[in-house]
Amino acid sequence: MQDAADRGVTGAGVSGGEIPLGARRMFGLKDVFTSINALSGVLGVYFVIKGHPLWGSYSFLAGYAADCVDGLVARATRGGNRFGAEFDTAADFVAQAVAPAFVVYGLYAQSGQRLGVSAEVADAIGLLLAAVLVLVATVRQARNTVRPVSVDFAWVGLPRNVASFLLLSYVNSAIFSRLPGGLWLGIPFVFAIAWAELSNLPFMSHHGRKQIWHAKWLLIAFLTTTPLSLLVCPRYTWDIVFFWTGGYTLGSWSVMSARERQFVREAVAAADAKLVAEETARFHAHEAARVRARAAAAVAPSETAS
Repeated sequence: MQDAADRGVTGAGVSGGEIPLGARRMFGLKDVFTSINALSGVLGVYFVIKGHPLWGSYSFLAGYAADCVDGLVARATRGGNRFGAEFDTAADFVAQAVAPAFVVYGLYAQSGQRLGVSAEVADAIGLLLAAVLVLVATVRQARNTVRPVSVDFAWVGLPRNVASFLLLSYVNSAIFSRLPGGLWLGIPFVFAIAWAELSNLPFMSHHGRKQIWHAKWLLIAFLTTTPLSLLVCPRYTWDIVFFWTGGYTLGSWSVMSARERQFVREAVAAADAKLVAEETARFHAHEAARVRARAAAAVAPSETAS
């Protein structure tokens, strides 16, 4: 999560012509943790190929832990730079979009008996869900690139890491696996998550504002109970993760005021209007360049003839 620290190197904190570490060195210590995040995605895909999607889910947790550290290291070492921001975005896509989609595929492809269908049908269901997840993540990343929304206290659309936690915790859940039709319920659940990722709904961020006390305690509880559950009750770790991330997804709006939610709607509308203006100007500039090129091509033969 380097984005805030890595947007660029500014003059803040730089005196006497000092060149900060992020400007002197493109790849730094922060990027080691980003590399771990990216490689966790590769490892997750590897485990799915080998028939161990649960271990692929655990590799996601390891990558997420590294993703939480890289931004702290960037700020501590003053090593933030634009390379780090782009590298972090690319690593997140591998670890938090591609790998979880593979895990979902692997779990469904192996669950023909639990679904009551043939192995071929189960494989097709898993492939469909994985394709939806990767396509949605790709569209979201492209949209955020061309239409960034300037809101520092909230994410627009369900954050990719939260979506990954929801997906992996549901398909690995010990509780939902016992429910009749539990995996079948996961299919509309995947589509609901995909819709939330592409929506313009605001989801509270831990950046940009002072959080109310119960939001802080809920975040602390998530960060403590999840690793503890791995030691105390590993069978139900993913159920605990689902409880916390599901609660965040459904209730994060409650810690935002009506004025803040209105601010997000206005920011989205402004970003949409800016994108329309930019694309319109780009279109007209392209058309004008084509007209000039055709005019130049028409003039050239007449000059040659004369």
